[in-house]
Amino acid sequence: MRALRGLLAVSAIGFSAIVVMTPVPAEAKCVWFKASHNGTDFFYSDGAAGTAEWKLMDMINQWKAAKGIKKVRIRKSKTKCGGWFIKYMLPHKNCVAKARVCY
Repeated sequence: MRALRGLLAVSAIGFSAIVVMTPVPAEAKCVWFKASHNGTDFFYSDGAAGTAEWKLMDMINQWKAAKGIKKVRIRKSKTKCGGWFIKYMLPHKNCVAKARVCY
């Protein structure tokens, strides 16, 4: 009986050691970025939405350089534009670009 208890204790300790030493897959850390732009479609070839996306990508690139991150994945990226409004006697549109960036 004593040998059986010793065997069970050794096997339990061995199983615990295997479980602890097994590498766990790394979880990706994700950050949301948001950039907006008020502009007209007259001065930009890709419009206010494209300029908001450009600002977003520039923000992500600056963040990567500051953190020293080489590779990121952009998971969710959306651009949403509101209605037209008049500013400086020109029609403008407010566009917001959002992206979830995982590294």
